[in-house]
Amino acid sequence: MHTSEFPGLRAGRRGGRIFGHGGLRLVLLQLIADKPRHGYELIKAIEERLGGHYSPSPGVVYPTLTLLEETGHVTVSEGGGRKLHTITPAGQEHLQAHRAEVDHLLARMASG
Repeated sequence: MHTSEFPGLRAGRRGGRIFGHGGLRLVLLQLIADKPRHGYELIKAIEERLGGHYSPSPGVVYPTLTLLEETGHVTVSEGGGRKLHTITPAGQEHLQAHRAEVDHLLARMASG
């Protein structure tokens, strides 16, 4: 992947990380705010928004979801062996505090 394809998103070492520091966390939180989702649904939503050019690995997404839960930004309910992530009021506040960055990330993803 070339970073020029997605301005505002960047490749890290070996091209494995395209979001800047904290970017994936904000994108996941926004997607969960849009509607509660399972981890796999979040991976697919990011892949779709990037036109299939990038799909975050479960090894990056699931630890980030755990972090969001530990920081109180999402709650997790289990059913059928799957975890459903739902945003909390603290998560909504965090999104609002970082609204410009979230909007920038989403706009860059959409332009890809």
